[in-house]
Amino acid sequence: MYEVKLDAFNGPLDLLLHLIQKYEIDIYDIPMKSLTAQYMQYIHEMNHLEINIASEYLVMASELLMIKSKMLLPQMAEAEDLEDDPREDLVERLIEYQNYKEYTEILHEHRLEREHYYSKHPTDLSAIETTEQWDENQTIDLTELIIAYQKVKNRVEFNKPKTVEIHKETFTIQQATSQVHTRLKEEASFNFFSLFNFTEPIEFVVTHFLAILEMSKSGIVNIEQVKSFEDINIVRGVNYGIE
Repeated sequence: MYEVKLDAFNGPLDLLLHLIQKYEIDIYDIPMKSLTAQYMQYIHEMNHLEINIASEYLVMASELLMIKSKMLLPQMAEAEDLEDDPREDLVERLIEYQNYKEYTEILHEHRLEREHYYSKHPTDLSAIETTEQWDENQTIDLTELIIAYQKVKNRVEFNKPKTVEIHKETFTIQQATSQVHTRLKEEASFNFFSLFNFTEPIEFVVTHFLAILEMSKSGIVNIEQVKSFEDINIVRGVNYGIE
């Protein structure tokens, strides 16, 4: 003879909960006849396999049989309302056990999650501690500190030598206008951004833009843009070709 757990059930209450869930029994209105029959079937199967059943399972079996017999006894209609339901104590124990079981699963999940973290013990920093102490009476207002910093910054900028670089204009509006004319001879319209390969200096782009504005003011070109921030198209204007 040897002892095992009944299908990994942790006690008779666990087995009863399994039967209630398996056969979709209302835990608040347990049909004792069918539940007792299913429970006793498990016990008998263990006896047939010559497995030593823990005494707590046998105690629960006798309790179920007692509740079943009480419910089979005839009762007076007047006394039936006054007498407690013989299943009440069992239902309370099952609900309490079910709650503990759910809490146990939640705590088990938290434990598994906590195992992914490593706690470091406090580091001993006494070797690098300093003997310097701060005098709480010697404090400075933050506003004064900011004003002092700004004064030093302004003095540094004032003493820094100023240099101005003047570059000779290498690309003129006339040259940009000529390039736009050349494009309009080849195409009736073109995209403004197609004038550049985006490696040119910014002055090159600005000069083209100013040239197109001048040509637009003279009616040589029209500037079209369907929506804001979309591509700009340059189109031949009414005065294009008039010398």
